[in-house]
Amino acid sequence: MEFTFERYGALLDELTSAGYAFTGYERSLADGEAILRHDVDWSPEKACRMAEIEADRGVTATYFVLVTSPFYNVHFGEIRDCLHRIESLGHTVALHFSTHQYWDAEPPGEELRRRVDEEQSVLGTVTREMGDAVAFHIPPSWTLDRSFDGITSAYEPRFFSEIAYRADSGQRWRDEHPFDGGIPDRLQLLTHPGLWGETDASFEARLREQEGQRFDATREFLASEFLGEGSA
Repeated sequence: MEFTFERYGALLDELTSAGYAFTGYERSLADGEAILRHDVDWSPEKACRMAEIEADRGVTATYFVLVTSPFYNVHFGEIRDCLHRIESLGHTVALHFSTHQYWDAEPPGEELRRRVDEEQSVLGTVTREMGDAVAFHIPPSWTLDRSFDGITSAYEPRFFSEIAYRADSGQRWRDEHPFDGGIPDRLQLLTHPGLWGETDASFEARLREQEGQRFDATREFLASEFLGEGSA
């Protein structure tokens, strides 16, 4: 399976042709419903492209965004514009929360809730209507298949073990198509926009591509803000 935007569109077409309805994390899923989820680890720009592909098909998704990423800053103008574009297409933007920024092991529940609240407050300053759900980034085992007081987790049993769960992590779909065994009755489908592109490329090539783009963006920022005319 190629990791191209064209192939992603074809994947969506398989779901829409099967009569799926697309929903969010507001409630448990019924048969014939799917949640489309995107963890935006590297590239809000590619997330915006996927949001357009979905909107062209009348499909809605939830985009989980980091506020602790070294790759992008949600307050930077171009990134903020991407998030607004995603929302304007009918999608939901919500928090992608990295426990690794704070703890090496499971923290007390009240500490987890406090940190999530803090990051949601940050993200809420740049979204128009932030989603309530939270997706844990590179989830440690203690976050999987359980519920937390005051947090709607994308890994709760009703969204994870009690329905079909398919993820493209590490481009695993190259060897294992997500619907090889048929399209399930209820589904959460996770993609990482940074893994996809106009043409196919390996996982390592995508990382290198992102690295180069971020270096270029940093150089442009330094040139315009500190090296150009009028800088002080």
